[in-house]
Amino acid sequence: MEQLTITVRPGTAPVHFFRGGAGEPVLYLHHLAGMQGWEPAIAELATKFEVFAPYHPGWGPSQGLDDIETGLDLVLHYIDFLDALGLDRVYVVGHSIGAWIAAELAAIRPDRVRKLVLFTPIGIWDDEIRGEDPFAQNPLRATEVLFADPARRENLILRDGTVDPLENYVQEMKDLKAAAKFLWPIPDTGVIRRLPRIQAPTMLVGAAADRVVPPAYIPIWKAHIPRAESKTILDAGHLVNLEQPSRFATIAGSWFLRPN
Repeated sequence: MEQLTITVRPGTAPVHFFRGGAGEPVLYLHHLAGMQGWEPAIAELATKFEVFAPYHPGWGPSQGLDDIETGLDLVLHYIDFLDALGLDRVYVVGHSIGAWIAAELAAIRPDRVRKLVLFTPIGIWDDEIRGEDPFAQNPLRATEVLFADPARRENLILRDGTVDPLENYVQEMKDLKAAAKFLWPIPDTGVIRRLPRIQAPTMLVGAAADRVVPPAYIPIWKAHIPRAESKTILDAGHLVNLEQPSRFATIAGSWFLRPN
């Protein structure tokens, strides 16, 4: 695994990203709480594929959020990222807000996405289903709502003993602030109108204990994406990649390797 930076266009902030593994390329677009380094789920996926895992602009060490105003800007950002790396068509895993971006990418540039996996996707709002507001939590427990068991946050997000706990809290709030630019006050991005344009074989994955995107949203996504399939992961909340990393990697990898 390498932690790298790349400038996708002159005058833009460098993109910080992880790259590891070997095989067919996979683009991983992370959830609203950012990345906890080279996470176990990504590492397991990299045993079968070459994984590229960038920080979204404004998350982690990446800058450039001021230049990103809309979801379309994010899609163009990742098209530029793929171009800069010389990647033509890739498998794409999107998680949470990353699933929204991945779906938009597959709808707008279907020629760039071979297959698509969307875990706990944000971007559709239903007044009857609703969902917890991740931006209205106690600042000292901001991401507890993202877990099936809130106590897991201590080990899975605040576990780095080399960093002052206050720095972890600050980074946590910084990442959520970046997500709020696109998802607050109501996380309805309009993506539902573009989902029928997706051509890539798509797997949708919900989490049984997801309070932010309750699993009842998954059939809505499925109904609008041609020939999509779906699964539900038990004993996991919104951050299924941290709570069930092997299941996360197995579902994505099996989908990519399954014959069309």
